[in-house]
Amino acid sequence: MTTFLLALLLLDGGIVAQASDRPNVLFIIVDDLNDMPLHPQGKPYVPTPNFDRLAKRGVSFTNAHCNDPICAPSRASMLTGLYPQTSSLYWFEDYRQNAILSRAVTLTEHLATNGYDVFGVGKIYHGNQDPKRFYTQRGPGGNIGPWPWDGTKTNRRGFLPHPQQLYFYADDADPDMDYKWEHTFGPISRIPSYPADPDGDVPGYRGWRLSGETWHYASEEDRDLMPDETNAAWAAKVLGQNHEQPFALFTGFSRTHTPLYAPQKYFDKFPLAEIEIPDCYLKGDLEDCAPSLANTSLYAFRRYRMLFNHSAQPELYKQWLQSYMACVAFVDDQVGTVLDALEASPHAENTIVILTSDHGFHVGGKNALYKQTLWDSGTRIPFIVAGLDGMPEGVNCDQPISLIDVYPTFIDLCGLPQAPHKGRLGYPLDGHSLRPLIENPKAKWSGPEVAITALPGKDHSQHQEHLGTLYPHFSVRAKDWRYSLTSDGQEELYRYSTDPYEFTNLAGNAEFADVKTSLRKQLIELRDGSRWREMDSLPGQRIGGFELQGDWRGKGSLRQADSLLIELDEPDWTPIRVRLAGKRCQVWLNDRVHSDTPSEVEYPRGKLQLRSGELRNLKLQRLTP
Repeated sequence: MTTFLLALLLLDGGIVAQASDRPNVLFIIVDDLNDMPLHPQGKPYVPTPNFDRLAKRGVSFTNAHCNDPICAPSRASMLTGLYPQTSSLYWFEDYRQNAILSRAVTLTEHLATNGYDVFGVGKIYHGNQDPKRFYTQRGPGGNIGPWPWDGTKTNRRGFLPHPQQLYFYADDADPDMDYKWEHTFGPISRIPSYPADPDGDVPGYRGWRLSGETWHYASEEDRDLMPDETNAAWAAKVLGQNHEQPFALFTGFSRTHTPLYAPQKYFDKFPLAEIEIPDCYLKGDLEDCAPSLANTSLYAFRRYRMLFNHSAQPELYKQWLQSYMACVAFVDDQVGTVLDALEASPHAENTIVILTSDHGFHVGGKNALYKQTLWDSGTRIPFIVAGLDGMPEGVNCDQPISLIDVYPTFIDLCGLPQAPHKGRLGYPLDGHSLRPLIENPKAKWSGPEVAITALPGKDHSQHQEHLGTLYPHFSVRAKDWRYSLTSDGQEELYRYSTDPYEFTNLAGNAEFADVKTSLRKQLIELRDGSRWREMDSLPGQRIGGFELQGDWRGKGSLRQADSLLIELDEPDWTPIRVRLAGKRCQVWLNDRVHSDTPSEVEYPRGKLQLRSGELRNLKLQRLTP
């Protein structure tokens, strides 16, 4: 690889590299992909030759984790470099409407405004949240189709289950299961056919649809490309071009996101008769878990029961597992298309490749099928880096890291200014550059010894928008341990050297009290951050967004300017927490939610005023200017 020569130019906000041979970066992110490409023992084996060949060229981070096991907040955190607990965005919310993240400089903006051409294809940000003006060129977006169609105008863009699989929702299964389109699966050769229903004003339709148009399928050799195949070809074309400036190519693949449709040849790789369901997926294992984390009314557990215990189709779960495995193999081929193009391109010797996922995905472990958990299957992701000049090849790194480290790693590798949010938001990045570990997987680095993951305390199957953000749970993953602390104080502790599938919760075991105490301390430090200032009284100056903690006693109210924030009557000292940012004022009393008040306009800057009542043990951090 060309030697990475840097001519450094001091700019506002840090030091930026100015040289014709600054490295290009190919960043590949796969949706809903768990740790299968790491080939963990005791779990289904899926050959991933293209993941493997990249791993042979670089460093595989075998203890990498997401910071929120949900698409939207995970990607928003990664691409702004700020933890969910920093922004209070834990959920399916648009980061551009968040009081903190709306002021952030995204990774793609930081690259584009500091000498990089930025290309993007597929799902990078969640939904349609890409700041498109910072792309030199933007290819097709993410798409989890093709879809069945019933012929109605309302459903012309998809989100219907496969009509030949509606028996999933029989009365003795789970007829009220939400998001029915998520559960269906199979080869695309299983052409959907919705019957006409004149009484229901349904014309009916046979065939697949994509983005409101007919998606052609006659045979495996005579069909339209699936969206990931189209996006892989688009990325390959960009790589084959000459570029005057260094470039960053963000490539997002939508599989393994549900519904789990893929070409037949990928199903043929995994005959049903040869699939063995791992014992760790069969064992009932929720009895000693924290009740808040093992609430079986939640979506992931319902999906498992619906498919695993279906009376009409006893092998339904095995068929679903086959489909997930097929989709892993399918997306591995798309990664191969992009890697082939890079190797054949003029950029092969000066392009760093990063390959990862946005979060994990349960395929049976802990009796769950889905994301949104704080166990390893929900948080652990593949993370491979290759192509940096002089780095070791074919080695593993077991240091716990997380997606929060992506942004500072880009800065370090690409010679970008160190303080991207300076002047607009003012926040430092929460993560740390992985470059020292990329160059030496055994090195001591500046980051924490644990990776932290946040989880909203309600899941989206319960249809209460944003409610989960009021009850965040947290978990930290060390090299051999996981410690979780729920919003109401429940705990879990697992030791992986003796319990790789998290069967035994050791949180109540006195033998490991010191381990638990140490991990709890690290969790709280990462959860609460370092921007707090202890105070004897409320600040005397006008402030904007803030978060306040302390103890309250008496009858009275807290106001900012003319806005009433809380009104309380507590005879004894009671812990209180108030978070005001943008259009939301959230209040916790005695560690439980007291109120969440939305406003039509942003709360104005002003002085905090206590009218009667008492406050003590105050801590305050500013959130917005």
